[in-house]
Amino acid sequence: MGDVFLIIGPVFLIMMLGFGLGKTKLFPPGSSSILIAFVWYVAIPALMFRSVAPATLPQADELLLVFGYYSALLTLYLLAVLVSKFVFKLTAAEQGIFALSSCFANGGFIGIPILEGAFGSEGVRLLLVILSFHSLTLLTITTVIAERAAQRSGGGGSVVTKTLQSLGQNPLLLALVSGLSWSALGLPFPEWLDRVLALPAQSAAPTGLFAAGLAIAGFKISGDLKQALIAVAFKLMLLPLMVFSTTHFVFGLPDLWVGVATLTAALPTGMVAYTFGEQYGIGSRRAATTVVIGTATSIVTLASLLIWLSPSGV
Repeated sequence: MGDVFLIIGPVFLIMMLGFGLGKTKLFPPGSSSILIAFVWYVAIPALMFRSVAPATLPQADELLLVFGYYSALLTLYLLAVLVSKFVFKLTAAEQGIFALSSCFANGGFIGIPILEGAFGSEGVRLLLVILSFHSLTLLTITTVIAERAAQRSGGGGSVVTKTLQSLGQNPLLLALVSGLSWSALGLPFPEWLDRVLALPAQSAAPTGLFAAGLAIAGFKISGDLKQALIAVAFKLMLLPLMVFSTTHFVFGLPDLWVGVATLTAALPTGMVAYTFGEQYGIGSRRAATTVVIGTATSIVTLASLLIWLSPSGV
């Protein structure tokens, strides 16, 4: 239990610090956006490139980890769409936002320090492998749903154009492609480049956690609470169970891979769901409520999973 606290405690204490200072005048509204932009466009891409470029290309069997994770994830996405459509009677665009809130993990900010604490640098590497496809799949699907809904209502642009723009502006995807290309070409990775990238890479976790706390300080629990609670239950309980079952029982992956995938699935909803809702003017309050409740609740669920996934567990 002590080890679990050492992993979980610092993560949420830094977030609480950001949350507390976000309620003061030291950090005016908009401060979190600046820090989040730095982490998203500089720190995490530097971390990803630094992890991928000097290493050998991912092995074919690592694709099983990706396939196992995303087969469960996309199944839950479809389930969330169906529940939001037939149970909550949401519009098509709202269904996409609800499903995104039920699936999109806060892997960049909360995931990196927790996976590093639990599984070391190899855990972070595997997390980045999973996250490489995160935005590529979830944001692409949700963009298509939202744009098609906008077209049916007489607005919106080309679905293909919007989707390609979303992919082309994704810093994680760009960092991944650049790193894989560097590795495939066998280019040297000099020490000076490693040192340059190390500075922003090492700041990704603490800055991201503090920024997440700042951002949550500006959120309010509003919208349909029942729907938000269902989204939280999908994200924190059902998705980890599905991912564990798929990676452990169906694919029989190594314990480390199963642990990384399961913990990644159990991370609370990322703020991307809220910003996506804000962009389209649909379901943002519900998404914000999901982020707040999910982040607070994940302290318990993540700690429970860390105990269960200990060497005597899986």
